[in-house]
Amino acid sequence: MSINIIRLNDASKKYLKTTFFLTVNENELVLINGKNGSGKSTLIKMILGFIKPDSGEVNVNTRKIAYLPEKVNLPNHLKVLDYLLMISKLKKTNIPFDYLHKFEIPTDFTIKKLSKGNKQKVAIISAIMGKEKLLLLDEPLSGLDKKSQNILRTIIKNEKRNKTIIISTHKPTLFRKIADFEYLIC
Repeated sequence: MSINIIRLNDASKKYLKTTFFLTVNENELVLINGKNGSGKSTLIKMILGFIKPDSGEVNVNTRKIAYLPEKVNLPNHLKVLDYLLMISKLKKTNIPFDYLHKFEIPTDFTIKKLSKGNKQKVAIISAIMGKEKLLLLDEPLSGLDKKSQNILRTIIKNEKRNKTIIISTHKPTLFRKIADFEYLIC
């Protein structure tokens, strides 16, 4: 029997032309696709509870949520490994060193010295690590080259075994084969 993790019923914001009807079950991978300004980030922010719908309902049946925002902001003064150690202590989990190695992130650099792509990889790892039941990724491919995008797809496929994942992206083709369904916002 499938357990609903997220259910949006007739949820809307006055500034959008879209009304959201969406049900996501445990351990599903859902792609959120749509043009700029269509409401992808608004949908994610409603799920997170950052904004409330003007009408309708948003039900999220877990408090264990990890989130990767569209624009990443990391503490530039910390070394990568120190930052990830801090996150691992906060989340009471281990650093996924296998992901660090796959992404080829220089852990002894300060975050300030990293390229945009490596900053994105660090942010992805910090969002993924932990026991959260729901993982929300808003434009996770930003700054990633082809090789890193393929590594991310493999990581997401692995994480899907234990998490419900929602990915908002302009490039859904990368994830379509591993997604359970795609939610198109017009």
